[in-house]
Amino acid sequence: MESQRTQSIRTVSARLNSIHAAMYFSSTVGAVYAEHGLEPGVEGNLVARTAPLGRVEPGVVSAAYYNYSPNFIADLLPGLWEKVTPEEMVRARFDAVAAYMHELFGDRDDIALLTEAATQVTETIEPVLAAMDFAGRTLAAATADTIGRHRPNTAFEKLWDCATIAREFRGDGHVASLVTAGVPGIDALMLDVAAGTGFRPRAAQKTRGYTDEEWQTAQSGLAEAGLITVDKDERGFDLPTITEAGRELKEQVELLTDGTVAAAWSVLDDEHIESLLSPTRTLVKVIAQSGAFPTNVFAQPAKKAG
Repeated sequence: MESQRTQSIRTVSARLNSIHAAMYFSSTVGAVYAEHGLEPGVEGNLVARTAPLGRVEPGVVSAAYYNYSPNFIADLLPGLWEKVTPEEMVRARFDAVAAYMHELFGDRDDIALLTEAATQVTETIEPVLAAMDFAGRTLAAATADTIGRHRPNTAFEKLWDCATIAREFRGDGHVASLVTAGVPGIDALMLDVAAGTGFRPRAAQKTRGYTDEEWQTAQSGLAEAGLITVDKDERGFDLPTITEAGRELKEQVELLTDGTVAAAWSVLDDEHIESLLSPTRTLVKVIAQSGAFPTNVFAQPAKKAG
């Protein structure tokens, strides 16, 4: 069983991921991306997150993202770079962050409290970011490079910058852990869905670009392996539910992931890590109450942690 320190790092990391991901379903963000000819949602988010890598081949993006359909990426991505360059998209992403953070926090009565919380989180995790070794973490390294050139205008933009580096750093470690554990990307996605704390099944399939055949094949394989069971939801769609064996596999991967970030977090003692729990909770509560994680997309949007 993981230690209290490890559990606290997991909790803080999940909340940082929520701070990073909150903008993905924002109409304000979608409007910024639409100015560059991109459809709000999957297109805009895909190109924004990919842009730090530059104009690489689709296979590189599939490898970095891991749980997207490689065929989907191969079909979609080249055409998107005809609409916008990576350099333009890096700038557009920061513009979108600024617009979204202003919308989220700009006119709140408790802005002073929230600014203090954002500043505390950023200042506390900056030593962790400084201690990160990006060797073998392609997406995290590229993201950190572009964010390093960004000049945020508010405490909330700076918080997003720090949260995004932390998210991609742990994310690259998580991908390596899934590879080590022998869990393919689509299986990892479906196990998250089956755990009931992330995407709803249809939303997961659509946003990650899997065909019905690919989805059914993966679902059947996990069921046969005893990692999920499959029932029906209220609309008659398949509803996978994780089994104890599935939870054990997920925990094995999480333990491996914990190990990939332990060195960076070692610069903080337990007290400093614990001090992050309250301000991150406050900030994520505001984000969740704003409707950032729609109920038609996420099974438990208020607990969305990535």
